[in-house]
Amino acid sequence: MSSFETRRADIRRLAARKAAELPRRDSGFWFHADLRDNFYLAVHLFVHSLDVRQEEGTGDEANAMDLAAGVISKVMALQDQNPQSPMYGHWPLNLGEDPAAAKPNALPVELMGCLVALFYSRYGRELPPQLKSDLSLALTHIYQSEVYRKPLQQMNHHEAKHTALKMLLGHLFDDRELLSEGIDCARRMLAHVRRYGFKEYGSLPWHWHWIQAFTCVWEVVDDTGARAVAEEMLVYLWELRADYYLKGIWAGPHSREWPHDAPRDNNTLMDYIQFGDFPEPVDIPRLEGAGLYAYQIPEYVKNKAVNRSGETELRRTILITDAEGKDIEEVHSYTFITPSYAAGGMYERREEFDNEQHRWDISLPLTTVTSGVNQAYFFHPGKKYKEGDDRHASDFGEVLLHQSTAVALYALPSEADNRIVGCLPPGEWVFESSAGFGLIGDVYIAYSTMQPAWTEQKPDRVSVRSEGAIHGVVMEALSREEARTLGIASLQQLRDRWMSRAPLFHTFAAADKPLTELTVNHTTLRGAELFLGLAVQHDSDKGCRLIRRERTIQGSPVTFEQYRI
Repeated sequence: MSSFETRRADIRRLAARKAAELPRRDSGFWFHADLRDNFYLAVHLFVHSLDVRQEEGTGDEANAMDLAAGVISKVMALQDQNPQSPMYGHWPLNLGEDPAAAKPNALPVELMGCLVALFYSRYGRELPPQLKSDLSLALTHIYQSEVYRKPLQQMNHHEAKHTALKMLLGHLFDDRELLSEGIDCARRMLAHVRRYGFKEYGSLPWHWHWIQAFTCVWEVVDDTGARAVAEEMLVYLWELRADYYLKGIWAGPHSREWPHDAPRDNNTLMDYIQFGDFPEPVDIPRLEGAGLYAYQIPEYVKNKAVNRSGETELRRTILITDAEGKDIEEVHSYTFITPSYAAGGMYERREEFDNEQHRWDISLPLTTVTSGVNQAYFFHPGKKYKEGDDRHASDFGEVLLHQSTAVALYALPSEADNRIVGCLPPGEWVFESSAGFGLIGDVYIAYSTMQPAWTEQKPDRVSVRSEGAIHGVVMEALSREEARTLGIASLQQLRDRWMSRAPLFHTFAAADKPLTELTVNHTTLRGAELFLGLAVQHDSDKGCRLIRRERTIQGSPVTFEQYRI
């Protein structure tokens, strides 16, 4: 068995172990919060049982296969199969206390529908007759309901999954017109992301949904055109993943994040299978179809991700636009990656679904931080922020990103939360009133805050809190090897070097008008001169409004002409 196949089997075994450990509810399901999780876990349990039967055949696999088949049939039975219903073809999402009464939702059919097609197509000969019939009937209702008949408008993950469904169902039901429509949509989507950039940049789990949907097409549909465009899309998406990959982490910008994406990269099953350069996962925050896919990324893509040497700077412009290329908005991402750590993020703040944009951080490989958080960052809490959940930043704050350094300034209106919050990986830390110095594995991190800060040691992180309506932070990373070249061989030496050139924050409030100017000058440990300055107008009716911003590196203004898609 190849290493790739071994890792796939690892994930199926992990899922089967979780299925054995989880209690089932009176309904027969493991989960009521999300119907899909029952299907994902059950199909992995079924396939793992096939693995066991083919390898050693202990006899226990028959019971496991019966359990899996029963759960899958229960999931299929909750599909709305009434052709006169406005939700025909759909499943419920949250099952509540009474799954039979749960109302259909538009989300489950998207990705789960693709995986139903994959599971049915690949394992049809192994399925019990009743389960095979249930799956076939469910696919028929999806096909007849035309829930996938959505036009391309936003070129997003929803449309990627609808496009995949068109190709899958066109193939399964020998509908050449539908298959051709799906191929055309896929080609348009591929041309769009190549021209404008992948706007769901660093967006988890949406990036994975694109990959999983087109992987299902590649594995099921035997049409040459469909397989070709699916493979081109997969290579594009995995190359993008490889660009921002470092030993299990997603470096740089995140346009949305779930609790298992920040402040620790935990959604790693597909990375583990394809790259395999960090320890086998022990938890499953999001299973989906991870252990089912036979598609392997090209060797050159894998090599680019796992064989990093030296430093890489990624400057990219992403054009946020609709399917027709109208109403274009430019956003810019910057990421700096070394073999030991990565730093970077987004220059622009955008209102995202559930307010989950992660603006910037310094990220450490999962081989460096084996337990606890692996991302270091500060942010101003915004909507949906809750104590202990280091996500949901506000709209306030401006950044300057350069190599391993992030600079951020905050001018907060009176009604805003009057603090910034920091999250640091566990390690050896030394703190002062407005600075901190850490050694995590072979990576040093240093930071300064404009206002005094308080730290709290927690089991998986160090939390930092610093109050003040006018605020700023500078954070920088160095590998132990980089530090040695600068004459730094200990935390004390790092502290002394940093404090000898500590960031200089300055604020000025005009006496005759509601104007605040805020600046910071910083000379990085590598010797680069950075400057970030803001002028903010405080209006009683409009709140806090940015009227001027200046960013310079080595005295030259930061422009985005050198950024590319």
